[in-house]
Amino acid sequence: MLEAVLQQVLTKLNELQAEINNMKQTVATKQDLENMVTKEDLKAMATKQDLKMIQQAVLETNEIVKNIEANQKRQERILDVLSKRSIEHEAQITDLRYVK
Repeated sequence: MLEAVLQQVLTKLNELQAEINNMKQTVATKQDLENMVTKEDLKAMATKQDLKMIQQAVLETNEIVKNIEANQKRQERILDVLSKRSIEHEAQITDLRYVK
């Protein structure tokens, strides 16, 4: 009989512990409250107009980057051609040296 009562008490104690653990997970802590956004924080955040301006700046920057990439590819092709020409000229100079 005593053992059954102790078992019931232990079961109830475990249930209470589980409930306390659940409450700890769902209740906000002091740090959580400190980290919450305040009305002043919301006022300092960007407005829709600010976001539109930022989006426009990003689009313009993206276009500039695309132009730079295109120029870089063109310059790489030019350097490739110039490199080949330089090698050809060097070979021709070597040939001329042996002709003498």
